[in-house]
Order: sequence, then structure tokens, then C-alpha cells
Amino acid sequence: MNAISDVLFHLQVQINSVTHKCASRSRVIGTMANQAWVAERAIPLLKRKSGMGASDVKEALENKYNIHINYQTVWYGRQRAVDKLFGKWDDSFDWLYKFKAEVEMRSPSSVVEIGTVQIGDTVHFSRFFCAFRGSIEGFLGGCRPYLSIDSTALNGQWNGHMPAALALDGHNWMFPVAFGFFFDSETKDNWIWFIEQLRKSIGIMPRLTICTDACKGLESAVKEVFSWAEQRECFRHLMENLEKQYTGDIHAANMWPAARAYAPWKYKYFMDKVFAASPDLENWLKQHHNLLWARSKFSTDIKCDYINNNLAECWKSWIKEFKDLPLHCMVDA
Repeated sequence: MNAISDVLFHLQVQINSVTHKCASRSRVIGTMANQAWVAERAIPLLKRKSGMGASDVKEALENKYNIHINYQTVWYGRQRAVDKLFGKWDDSFDWLYKFKAEVEMRSPSSVVEIGTVQIGDTVHFSRFFCAFRGSIEGFLGGCRPYLSIDSTALNGQWNGHMPAALALDGHNWMFPVAFGFFFDSETKDNWIWFIEQLRKSIGIMPRLTICTDACKGLESAVKEVFSWAEQRECFRHLMENLEKQYTGDIHAANMWPAARAYAPWKYKYFMDKVFAASPDLENWLKQHHNLLWARSKFSTDIKCDYINNNLAECWKSWIKEFKDLPLHCMVDA
């Protein structure tokens, strides 16, 4: 004991006056932050918010660990985390058939269709449509006979479009009825396929109004498949196209009140001012925007006076949160 006491007595505390350079005390370029390191720490972040991009992950990790990480390292690390959490993109197309079988077994009367094309000896995924039974029954039994249809462009791992048909319930809340996916652009053929699946889902309704934007392929598809339905178009898209052809404040100052007016005489009052300023505008509207866009011309049976396609725009804002996820994950969402 005496020997140990002597040793402890002679020990001295040394103070290191050199500035610390470790990652826990200062911001340095850390070689330890490789793709595997990023992937491990990105998993909890993606669990909380699956739509986080590489920039958001990079910022979160740098703030937490006080280090600088190369963007490319974060991008590949995040991709590893996404693959581990949600599966790989290439495998997601095979999962769609399992998803279809599961939905049809658990929720009969749902409509899930997968379109394919054959290139040479191989079959490739082309398009997808889904309408759950709960959405179909909810629309037919509790929503107004009004559908807002549009698509959002996906610019993630795979480019394409995600169309959707949305309804309006008794509380004026957005009610998703059907959605889909196709790789090609918004062609008439793709829209006809989507609209045909939609008619297969909801049947032939005696009263129905469908609102679209200025997409001519979609307008033609609706007219061909739902020929008896009342067709409306988004007034905001109409005005964007009009401002490219006609200048002057008189158009916006009078056409917006005309579109919002319920009385036919008030609609005529404002439109007479517009046609007086631009006599050829009436023919331009008949040629390029011949659908319904003014409240005074809407059917009163529908009980919806929206002049803009805002229901679909809300859906587009929401679905972009999942644009970088594999396809089957966007479907599950």
C-alpha cells in the first residue's frame, strides 16, 4: 500500500495546451463520413420524413456531427438508406403485382390495373391504375358528382407522370378516388387508358362533372370516355394562355369577375367589355377554350362552383414529397 501511495503522490496532472482538431470540437472535412456512415445515420431521418432529399440529409448530419460531408457521398449514402428501408427501384415493379393481388384479396371490388408493353422478347412496365373499394364507395355514396383530374410530373429516379382523380365531399374536403402512373408523356392514349379504368371503377353516373386543366389530350379522353358528363376547365390555366396572346389589363379586370358571376346578365356585362376591347377574342375562346369555365354556365345539380382545378393542384403538392421513393412505396403512401 505504501508503494502505491508513493506513486499516486508523485503523479502530476498535465494540461494539453494544443488546440483540439477532432471532429467533435471543430468543423473539418472528415474522412470517416463515407457512404456507409451516411446511410446508417440517414435511416432514422428518412423514417421520420421519407421525402428528405440529399441536401436536407447533408444539412442535418453536418449540424448534428459538426463536420463537412461531400454532397456526392451524402447522395449515395442516402440512396443506400432508401434501398434498405423501402427496397430497390428495380424490384419495385415486381412488387406491384404482389400489391395488386393483396388489394384484390383484402378489398374485393377494388380496381388495380397494370399496363405493360412488349419490346422484343421482354415485357416492360408501362402504366398503372388504382382505385380502392373504399374510395369508390365513398365517392358514389358520400361525395358530390364532381371529379378534378390532373397529373403531376415525377422527376426522381424515374421520370413519368402520376395522374389522379379527386372528388369533393360534403365538408368541401379533398377525397382521392383514383390515381395512377405512366412513364410516357401526357398523351391521349395514356389518358384514355386511365379514364377508361376510372369509368370501370365508378360506373356510368347519370350526373357527373369533370374538371381538367388545359391539357388537350386529357380533354379529348374525357370527351371520348365520359361523353355525357359536363366538362369544365380550369380558369387559371385559361387566363395563363390568354395572357400569352393578348395584352392589357382589361382582360383580367373583367374576365375574372365574369367567371365568378352567378347571374348570366352579369357575365354578359363583363364579357361585352372584353369583346369590345378585343373583338377576335370570342373566336379564340371558342377555338381553344370551348369548355365551361364560368359559374353562370355551370349545372346547379352538381353543387360545386369551383372555377379553378385546385383539388388536383393540392394532390400534386402532396405527392411530390414521395417523388424519390420506389414506385411501390408511392402507391402504399
